[in-house]
Amino acid sequence: MDTPSPQLRPYPRNSAEAAARIVALALIANGRIKAVETAALEALQAPERLGLTRPQWHGVIHDLCADLLGPARCGNEGCIPSGLLDRMLDEVDDDTTRRLVLRLCSAVVHADRQIDDGESFVLLAAIERWGLHPDDQALLEPMLYGADFQVRPRGVAADAGHRLRLR
Repeated sequence: MDTPSPQLRPYPRNSAEAAARIVALALIANGRIKAVETAALEALQAPERLGLTRPQWHGVIHDLCADLLGPARCGNEGCIPSGLLDRMLDEVDDDTTRRLVLRLCSAVVHADRQIDDGESFVLLAAIERWGLHPDDQALLEPMLYGADFQVRPRGVAADAGHRLRLR
């Protein structure tokens, strides 16, 4: 039996909230919010760069978690099907905003010096869906592929059978 897909609250295309939700997803993708990750976002003034106040930023995180805790459960985990992640990514089609989101997501992922599967899933999906600007390739590849050189083939993140599991 298929797990139902969560219903996320709608945000206007290219809105600060739509962009922030993707960064928030990278923040929670390993199943927890680490202090070092929030510190990295604070140091980069992520809410302000996205066009949000701090209370609005925290509201986006809260709303994302509330939306994901609904019907889309995989045992004790929340699930985000790749199709839903694609719809989230499609809410941001401005190239400048996409680059900012990728940089903020990469800062989250890099903050604790380890890349969890969920974090990699979000970044690979964004790169696959949006393409990768040549200037960003050098920034993201070491974080995506790590020192163990476990390169994932392109197209893996777009496979409809993949899900991000949040512990």
